[in-house]
Amino acid sequence: MEPPPRIQPSNAAKPVVLIWYKVYLAFLGFLFLAVAGLGAVLMLAPLEAEDLDGLPPELIGGIYLAMGLLLFAPVAFGFFLPKKPWVWVYHLVMICIGMTGCTIVFSIPLLIFWLKPEVKTCFGRD
Repeated sequence: MEPPPRIQPSNAAKPVVLIWYKVYLAFLGFLFLAVAGLGAVLMLAPLEAEDLDGLPPELIGGIYLAMGLLLFAPVAFGFFLPKKPWVWVYHLVMICIGMTGCTIVFSIPLLIFWLKPEVKTCFGRD
């Protein structure tokens, strides 16, 4: 018995959740860039170590800057990915990353609609 044929991605009927996902991804990217910007401000601000519980502001600012840019990179990458089966999983992971912070109120409804068969079919998943 041969396996059923793979479903090919279709550009004809795009689910609306794809538009909301792009909005969510842009907002997540904005938040990560804001963290990186805060890190740059902390590095350049005239703060003393006593202002940050004894830690040097350059260290805290460097951590914020690095983490903001590190987390922004996969968000920016997500805008340019093709509709392939593995990309559906990539975007699912990006939705789950949003569940770890203040964007959880957007991530949960997005996740519910992301798991629907129409979205999986759009990405060529079975």
